[in-house]
Order: sequence, then C-alpha cells, then structure tokens
Amino acid sequence: MATAKTARVVEPAEQASAAMRDNMDRGLAALSEVSAFGKQNVEAWLASATAAQKGLEALSARTVAFQKQAIENHVAATKALMGSKSVQEFVEKQNDYAKSSFEAYIAELSSMSEMMSGLAKDAMQPLNERVNAVGHLMQNGAVR
Repeated sequence: MATAKTARVVEPAEQASAAMRDNMDRGLAALSEVSAFGKQNVEAWLASATAAQKGLEALSARTVAFQKQAIENHVAATKALMGSKSVQEFVEKQNDYAKSSFEAYIAELSSMSEMMSGLAKDAMQPLNERVNAVGHLMQNGAVR
C-alpha cells in the first residue's frame, strides 16, 4: 500500500516538475528573444544616430563652403562697385550682383533641401525597419 500511495504522490509531482521545467525553458527562450530584439533596437538607434550625424556634418560643411563663397563674391562685387565710373555703371553692377546672389541662394537652398530629405530618409531607415519588425512580430504572435 505504501508504494501505491507513493506512486500517487510521486507521479503528479513529476508531472508538475516536468511542466515547470517546460515553462522555465519557454520563459528563458522568450527572454532570450526579447533580449535579442532589444539589442537590435539599440543597434537601429545607433545606426540612425550615425546616419544623422554624418548627414549633419555634410550639411554643415556645405553651409560653410557656401558662406565662404558668398563672402568672396561679396568682396569681389564691392571692389567692382568701387571701381564704377558712373552711377549707371554702379547700379548695373549692383543689380547683377544682387541677381546672381539671389540665384545662388535659391540654388543652394534647393540643394540643401534635397540633402535634408536624404538625411531624414537615411536616419529613419533603421528605425522604420525595427517598426516593421515589431509589426511582423505582432502578426506572428497573433497567429500562434
């Protein structure tokens, strides 16, 4: 009789132990997946920040180069204006300088706008991929 009672106690205990082990294994596997997913998220943020930094450096260099050229053009225009022999010549030179400066500014503004658009696209790409990964994970989770 002692063995029958022992079997009735041991068998459920072994089943409970096996179920606990199974749950622990599944929990550890899920924790490992969450950890890997979190690591990928951090890597995406770093990639995004790196892309943004490189883009901002390029924009900054471009701005400095444009400003340097604009100052050089301004100095040259000032020298040309000072060498004017008549009021009419002065006004013509000033109008030409104003027109060329405005056109250069508009062209640079358009180019900078394209660069900023590319910067935003490059910086957001890693984050968009992670958002897509979350959507995929949620879809797969709903299927399970």
